[in-house]
Amino acid sequence: MYTALKDSNQIRVVFRADGNSKTGLGHIFRSLSMIDMLKNDFECVFMINKPDPSLIRLIESYCKFVLLNAATIEEELSVLDEKLLANDIVVTDGYQFDEVYQQFLKAKVRKLVMVDDMADKHYYADLIINHGDASVKDKYRKENYTKVLAGFPYSIIRKEYLRAAQVKKVITKIDTIFICMGGADPFNITIKAITASLQCDFINQIVVVTGSAYSNRDELKKTLNAVTDKKIIHEENIAANRMVELINMSEIAITPASSIAMEICCVKAGLLSGTVIDNQEAILKQLISAGCCLSLGDFNTATERDIADHLMKLNDRHLVTSLVQKQAVAIDGVSGERILNEFKMLVA
Repeated sequence: MYTALKDSNQIRVVFRADGNSKTGLGHIFRSLSMIDMLKNDFECVFMINKPDPSLIRLIESYCKFVLLNAATIEEELSVLDEKLLANDIVVTDGYQFDEVYQQFLKAKVRKLVMVDDMADKHYYADLIINHGDASVKDKYRKENYTKVLAGFPYSIIRKEYLRAAQVKKVITKIDTIFICMGGADPFNITIKAITASLQCDFINQIVVVTGSAYSNRDELKKTLNAVTDKKIIHEENIAANRMVELINMSEIAITPASSIAMEICCVKAGLLSGTVIDNQEAILKQLISAGCCLSLGDFNTATERDIADHLMKLNDRHLVTSLVQKQAVAIDGVSGERILNEFKMLVA
């Protein structure tokens, strides 16, 4: 386990996020994506509470980490009081960072940045990043000094996807679908999406990606082994560069309206998206308004037939080409530079 370093010439950016098979890994991956954007200019440290061993291995491939091992918020704040430095910038991504937590951090460190989807409390952060469109700014109850960055220009996406966003993609056929419902998929939408895809004759190949926190492996294996008339590719817990390859070989995709949807827009494919939990509604709204996807609505209530009917609409090269072109406009691949500049202004 790494501990706090006090002799670095760089200002530390301390990331605070958690994730597991029940809550998903979105907060973790967004934090790691931001570390990629900042690590050449700041010393990055990840503080995480009671992670799975696989998460520790993932995080330490990006930066130093500190295990909190706190049973309560009060105990966590006590640990942070010892670990944090006065000159730190702290970045939180999660739903547990209430007003008391924020005020503790504001009194303890140099700056507070919050990656937020909900706008459901009073905010004391110096900077808020929300992937919803500009209208979300009006929803925030915040301090006068708080700055809100909203929309796809500030997409927190790993560097492999940002590079892909700058590459043109041309759709010449439609026969391969990419399915990824995130690192955990706690509601097991993956099976529903596969079954719906099997109902579409124009789909010849199904590419399925699951994460390390996916807990329905046996059911998935049984479902895929039963497929005889389509080619199946299933990969688990893969690196970003391999994800880019698999998305690139697919013309259409099914994902929730989370970071994975924005990754699809970077690499580009005819996207069918929707929500699994409420905090994805802002991203879905922006995907729709930018013309980047077809919307299924709520994946939990949608039937296999609903999904199949929407997929049939994507058996249209002109429609998919239009979605791909609008994705290229919406996410331009330089959000990392914008976010880095905002952090530099925090310490100017």
